This record gives sequence, C-alpha cells and structure tokens, in this order.
Amino acid sequence: MAMDKDLDFTGKTILVTGSGRNIGRAIVLEFAARGANVIINARTNEEEARSVEKEAQALGAKTLVVMGTAGELATVEELKRRAEETFGRVDIYVSNAARRLHKTFFETSNEDWHFFLNQQLTASWYLAKAFTPKMIEARWGRIIHINGPDGYTGGWTRVPHSTAKGALRTMTKSLASGLGEFGITVNDVNPGFMDTVRDYTTHPGVTPEFSAERARQTHPIKRQPRPDELAFAVAFLCSERAGAITGSAIHIDGGRNMFG
Repeated sequence: MAMDKDLDFTGKTILVTGSGRNIGRAIVLEFAARGANVIINARTNEEEARSVEKEAQALGAKTLVVMGTAGELATVEELKRRAEETFGRVDIYVSNAARRLHKTFFETSNEDWHFFLNQQLTASWYLAKAFTPKMIEARWGRIIHINGPDGYTGGWTRVPHSTAKGALRTMTKSLASGLGEFGITVNDVNPGFMDTVRDYTTHPGVTPEFSAERARQTHPIKRQPRPDELAFAVAFLCSERAGAITGSAIHIDGGRNMFG
C-alpha cells in the first residue's frame, strides 16, 4: 500500500499541453487514474480533447479543457485564469505540445523558425512564468518538459525543432537550479520513436508497418515504446519520493540512443 500512496495525486492538479492524443493523452489518463484533477489542452482538435476528457472523467477525475496554442501567450494566460478559477492552482504541468518541421535548413523560412521555436521553447517559458509563482507559494511543484533525441543529436530536416529541444534542455537545468529550494523539481522526459498516431502524409515513405519494423531492427527491446510507459515515468518523477530528482533527463526510447 505504501507504493500506491507514493503515486497518489489526489488533490493535485496537473496541466498537460498537447494532450488531445498520444503522449499527452496518456499522461492525462495516468494522472486521472491516480486521483489528480486534469487540465487538457489541444491546439485545434476539440473533438479529440473532449474525448480525452470523457476518458478522464470515467476514471473519476475532475477535468477542464482549454483550447489554443501553447506557444501563444494569450493561450497560456487563459489556461492560468481558468485553472485558478476551477482548481485554485496548478501543482504540476507538463510542457508537451510540439510539432516537427520536415524541411531542410535551406527550405526552412524565417517564419518557420519563429513558429516552431515558439511551439516548443517559448511555450515552456510562458508556462514557467504563469505557474511557478503559486508553486513557490505552496513550496511544492513539479515541472516536466517533454524533450527528445533531436535536442542531443540535431537534425538537418528539422533545425528549428532540434534547436528548440536543445535549448529546452538548458532551460530545464536553469529552472531546476533556482526552484529547488521551494520544493519544485524540473525534469526532462525524452521519448524515442514512440508507438503513436502520426500524420503519415508528412512523413514520405513512413507507414505504421515501417515504424514497427524499424523499431525491431534498432531498439534493444525490439519494439516501439508505448505512451503509457512514458506516462508512468512522468508520474514517478512527480511523486513525493522523487523529490530529490531535478535537472535530470530520463529517456523512454527502448534503449535506442543510450545517451550518457
């Protein structure tokens, strides 16, 4: 029973950006099953967001849906306003919303650069500005940045995405260094080639079958990691007994990269 208590988030409120599907959805449902209030955010697909909300409510969670792009300040301000009206404060947030660009450096426009940097880096800045003050007041909080291997290796066909992820790693360490004394931890969770729903029209030659086969060939576990496996890692990092883990990165990639 002690272990169950360690991962009980009853009374806590978690916000997950980009939670209409895939990794974000899995994190919402993991915490809903563990007693948390959940705030669901999606960029445009409200039908998906409401579907996740129904799943969370079926698990007994109190819910809130706020639509909008996390890379826009107005969205984060609305998230803050409605979260505080509904639940009082946000105890945990997961900066997950992200989109990949599939263009070479020379094909990438200045507009692309700013858009994708905002989606994945500026969004995390806005979230920290919005939600850390009440965490400091409470002397408790958990911040998770969903990062990824591109932040370590770079990528010629996704320069803005990779740059944002690399900078996000530095932001994680910077926030961790200043917020730890207030009982707030900040960590990265890095998915690898996850078993998720993808828009295969933007990935020429890539199909679900191709993805599964590539995982069998390149992952020591011989399969793609699942979103629920990543969601459990997030829950662990947000638990009371993980309070000494901050500024760190955990890789949920089936052993594919084995970054040091």
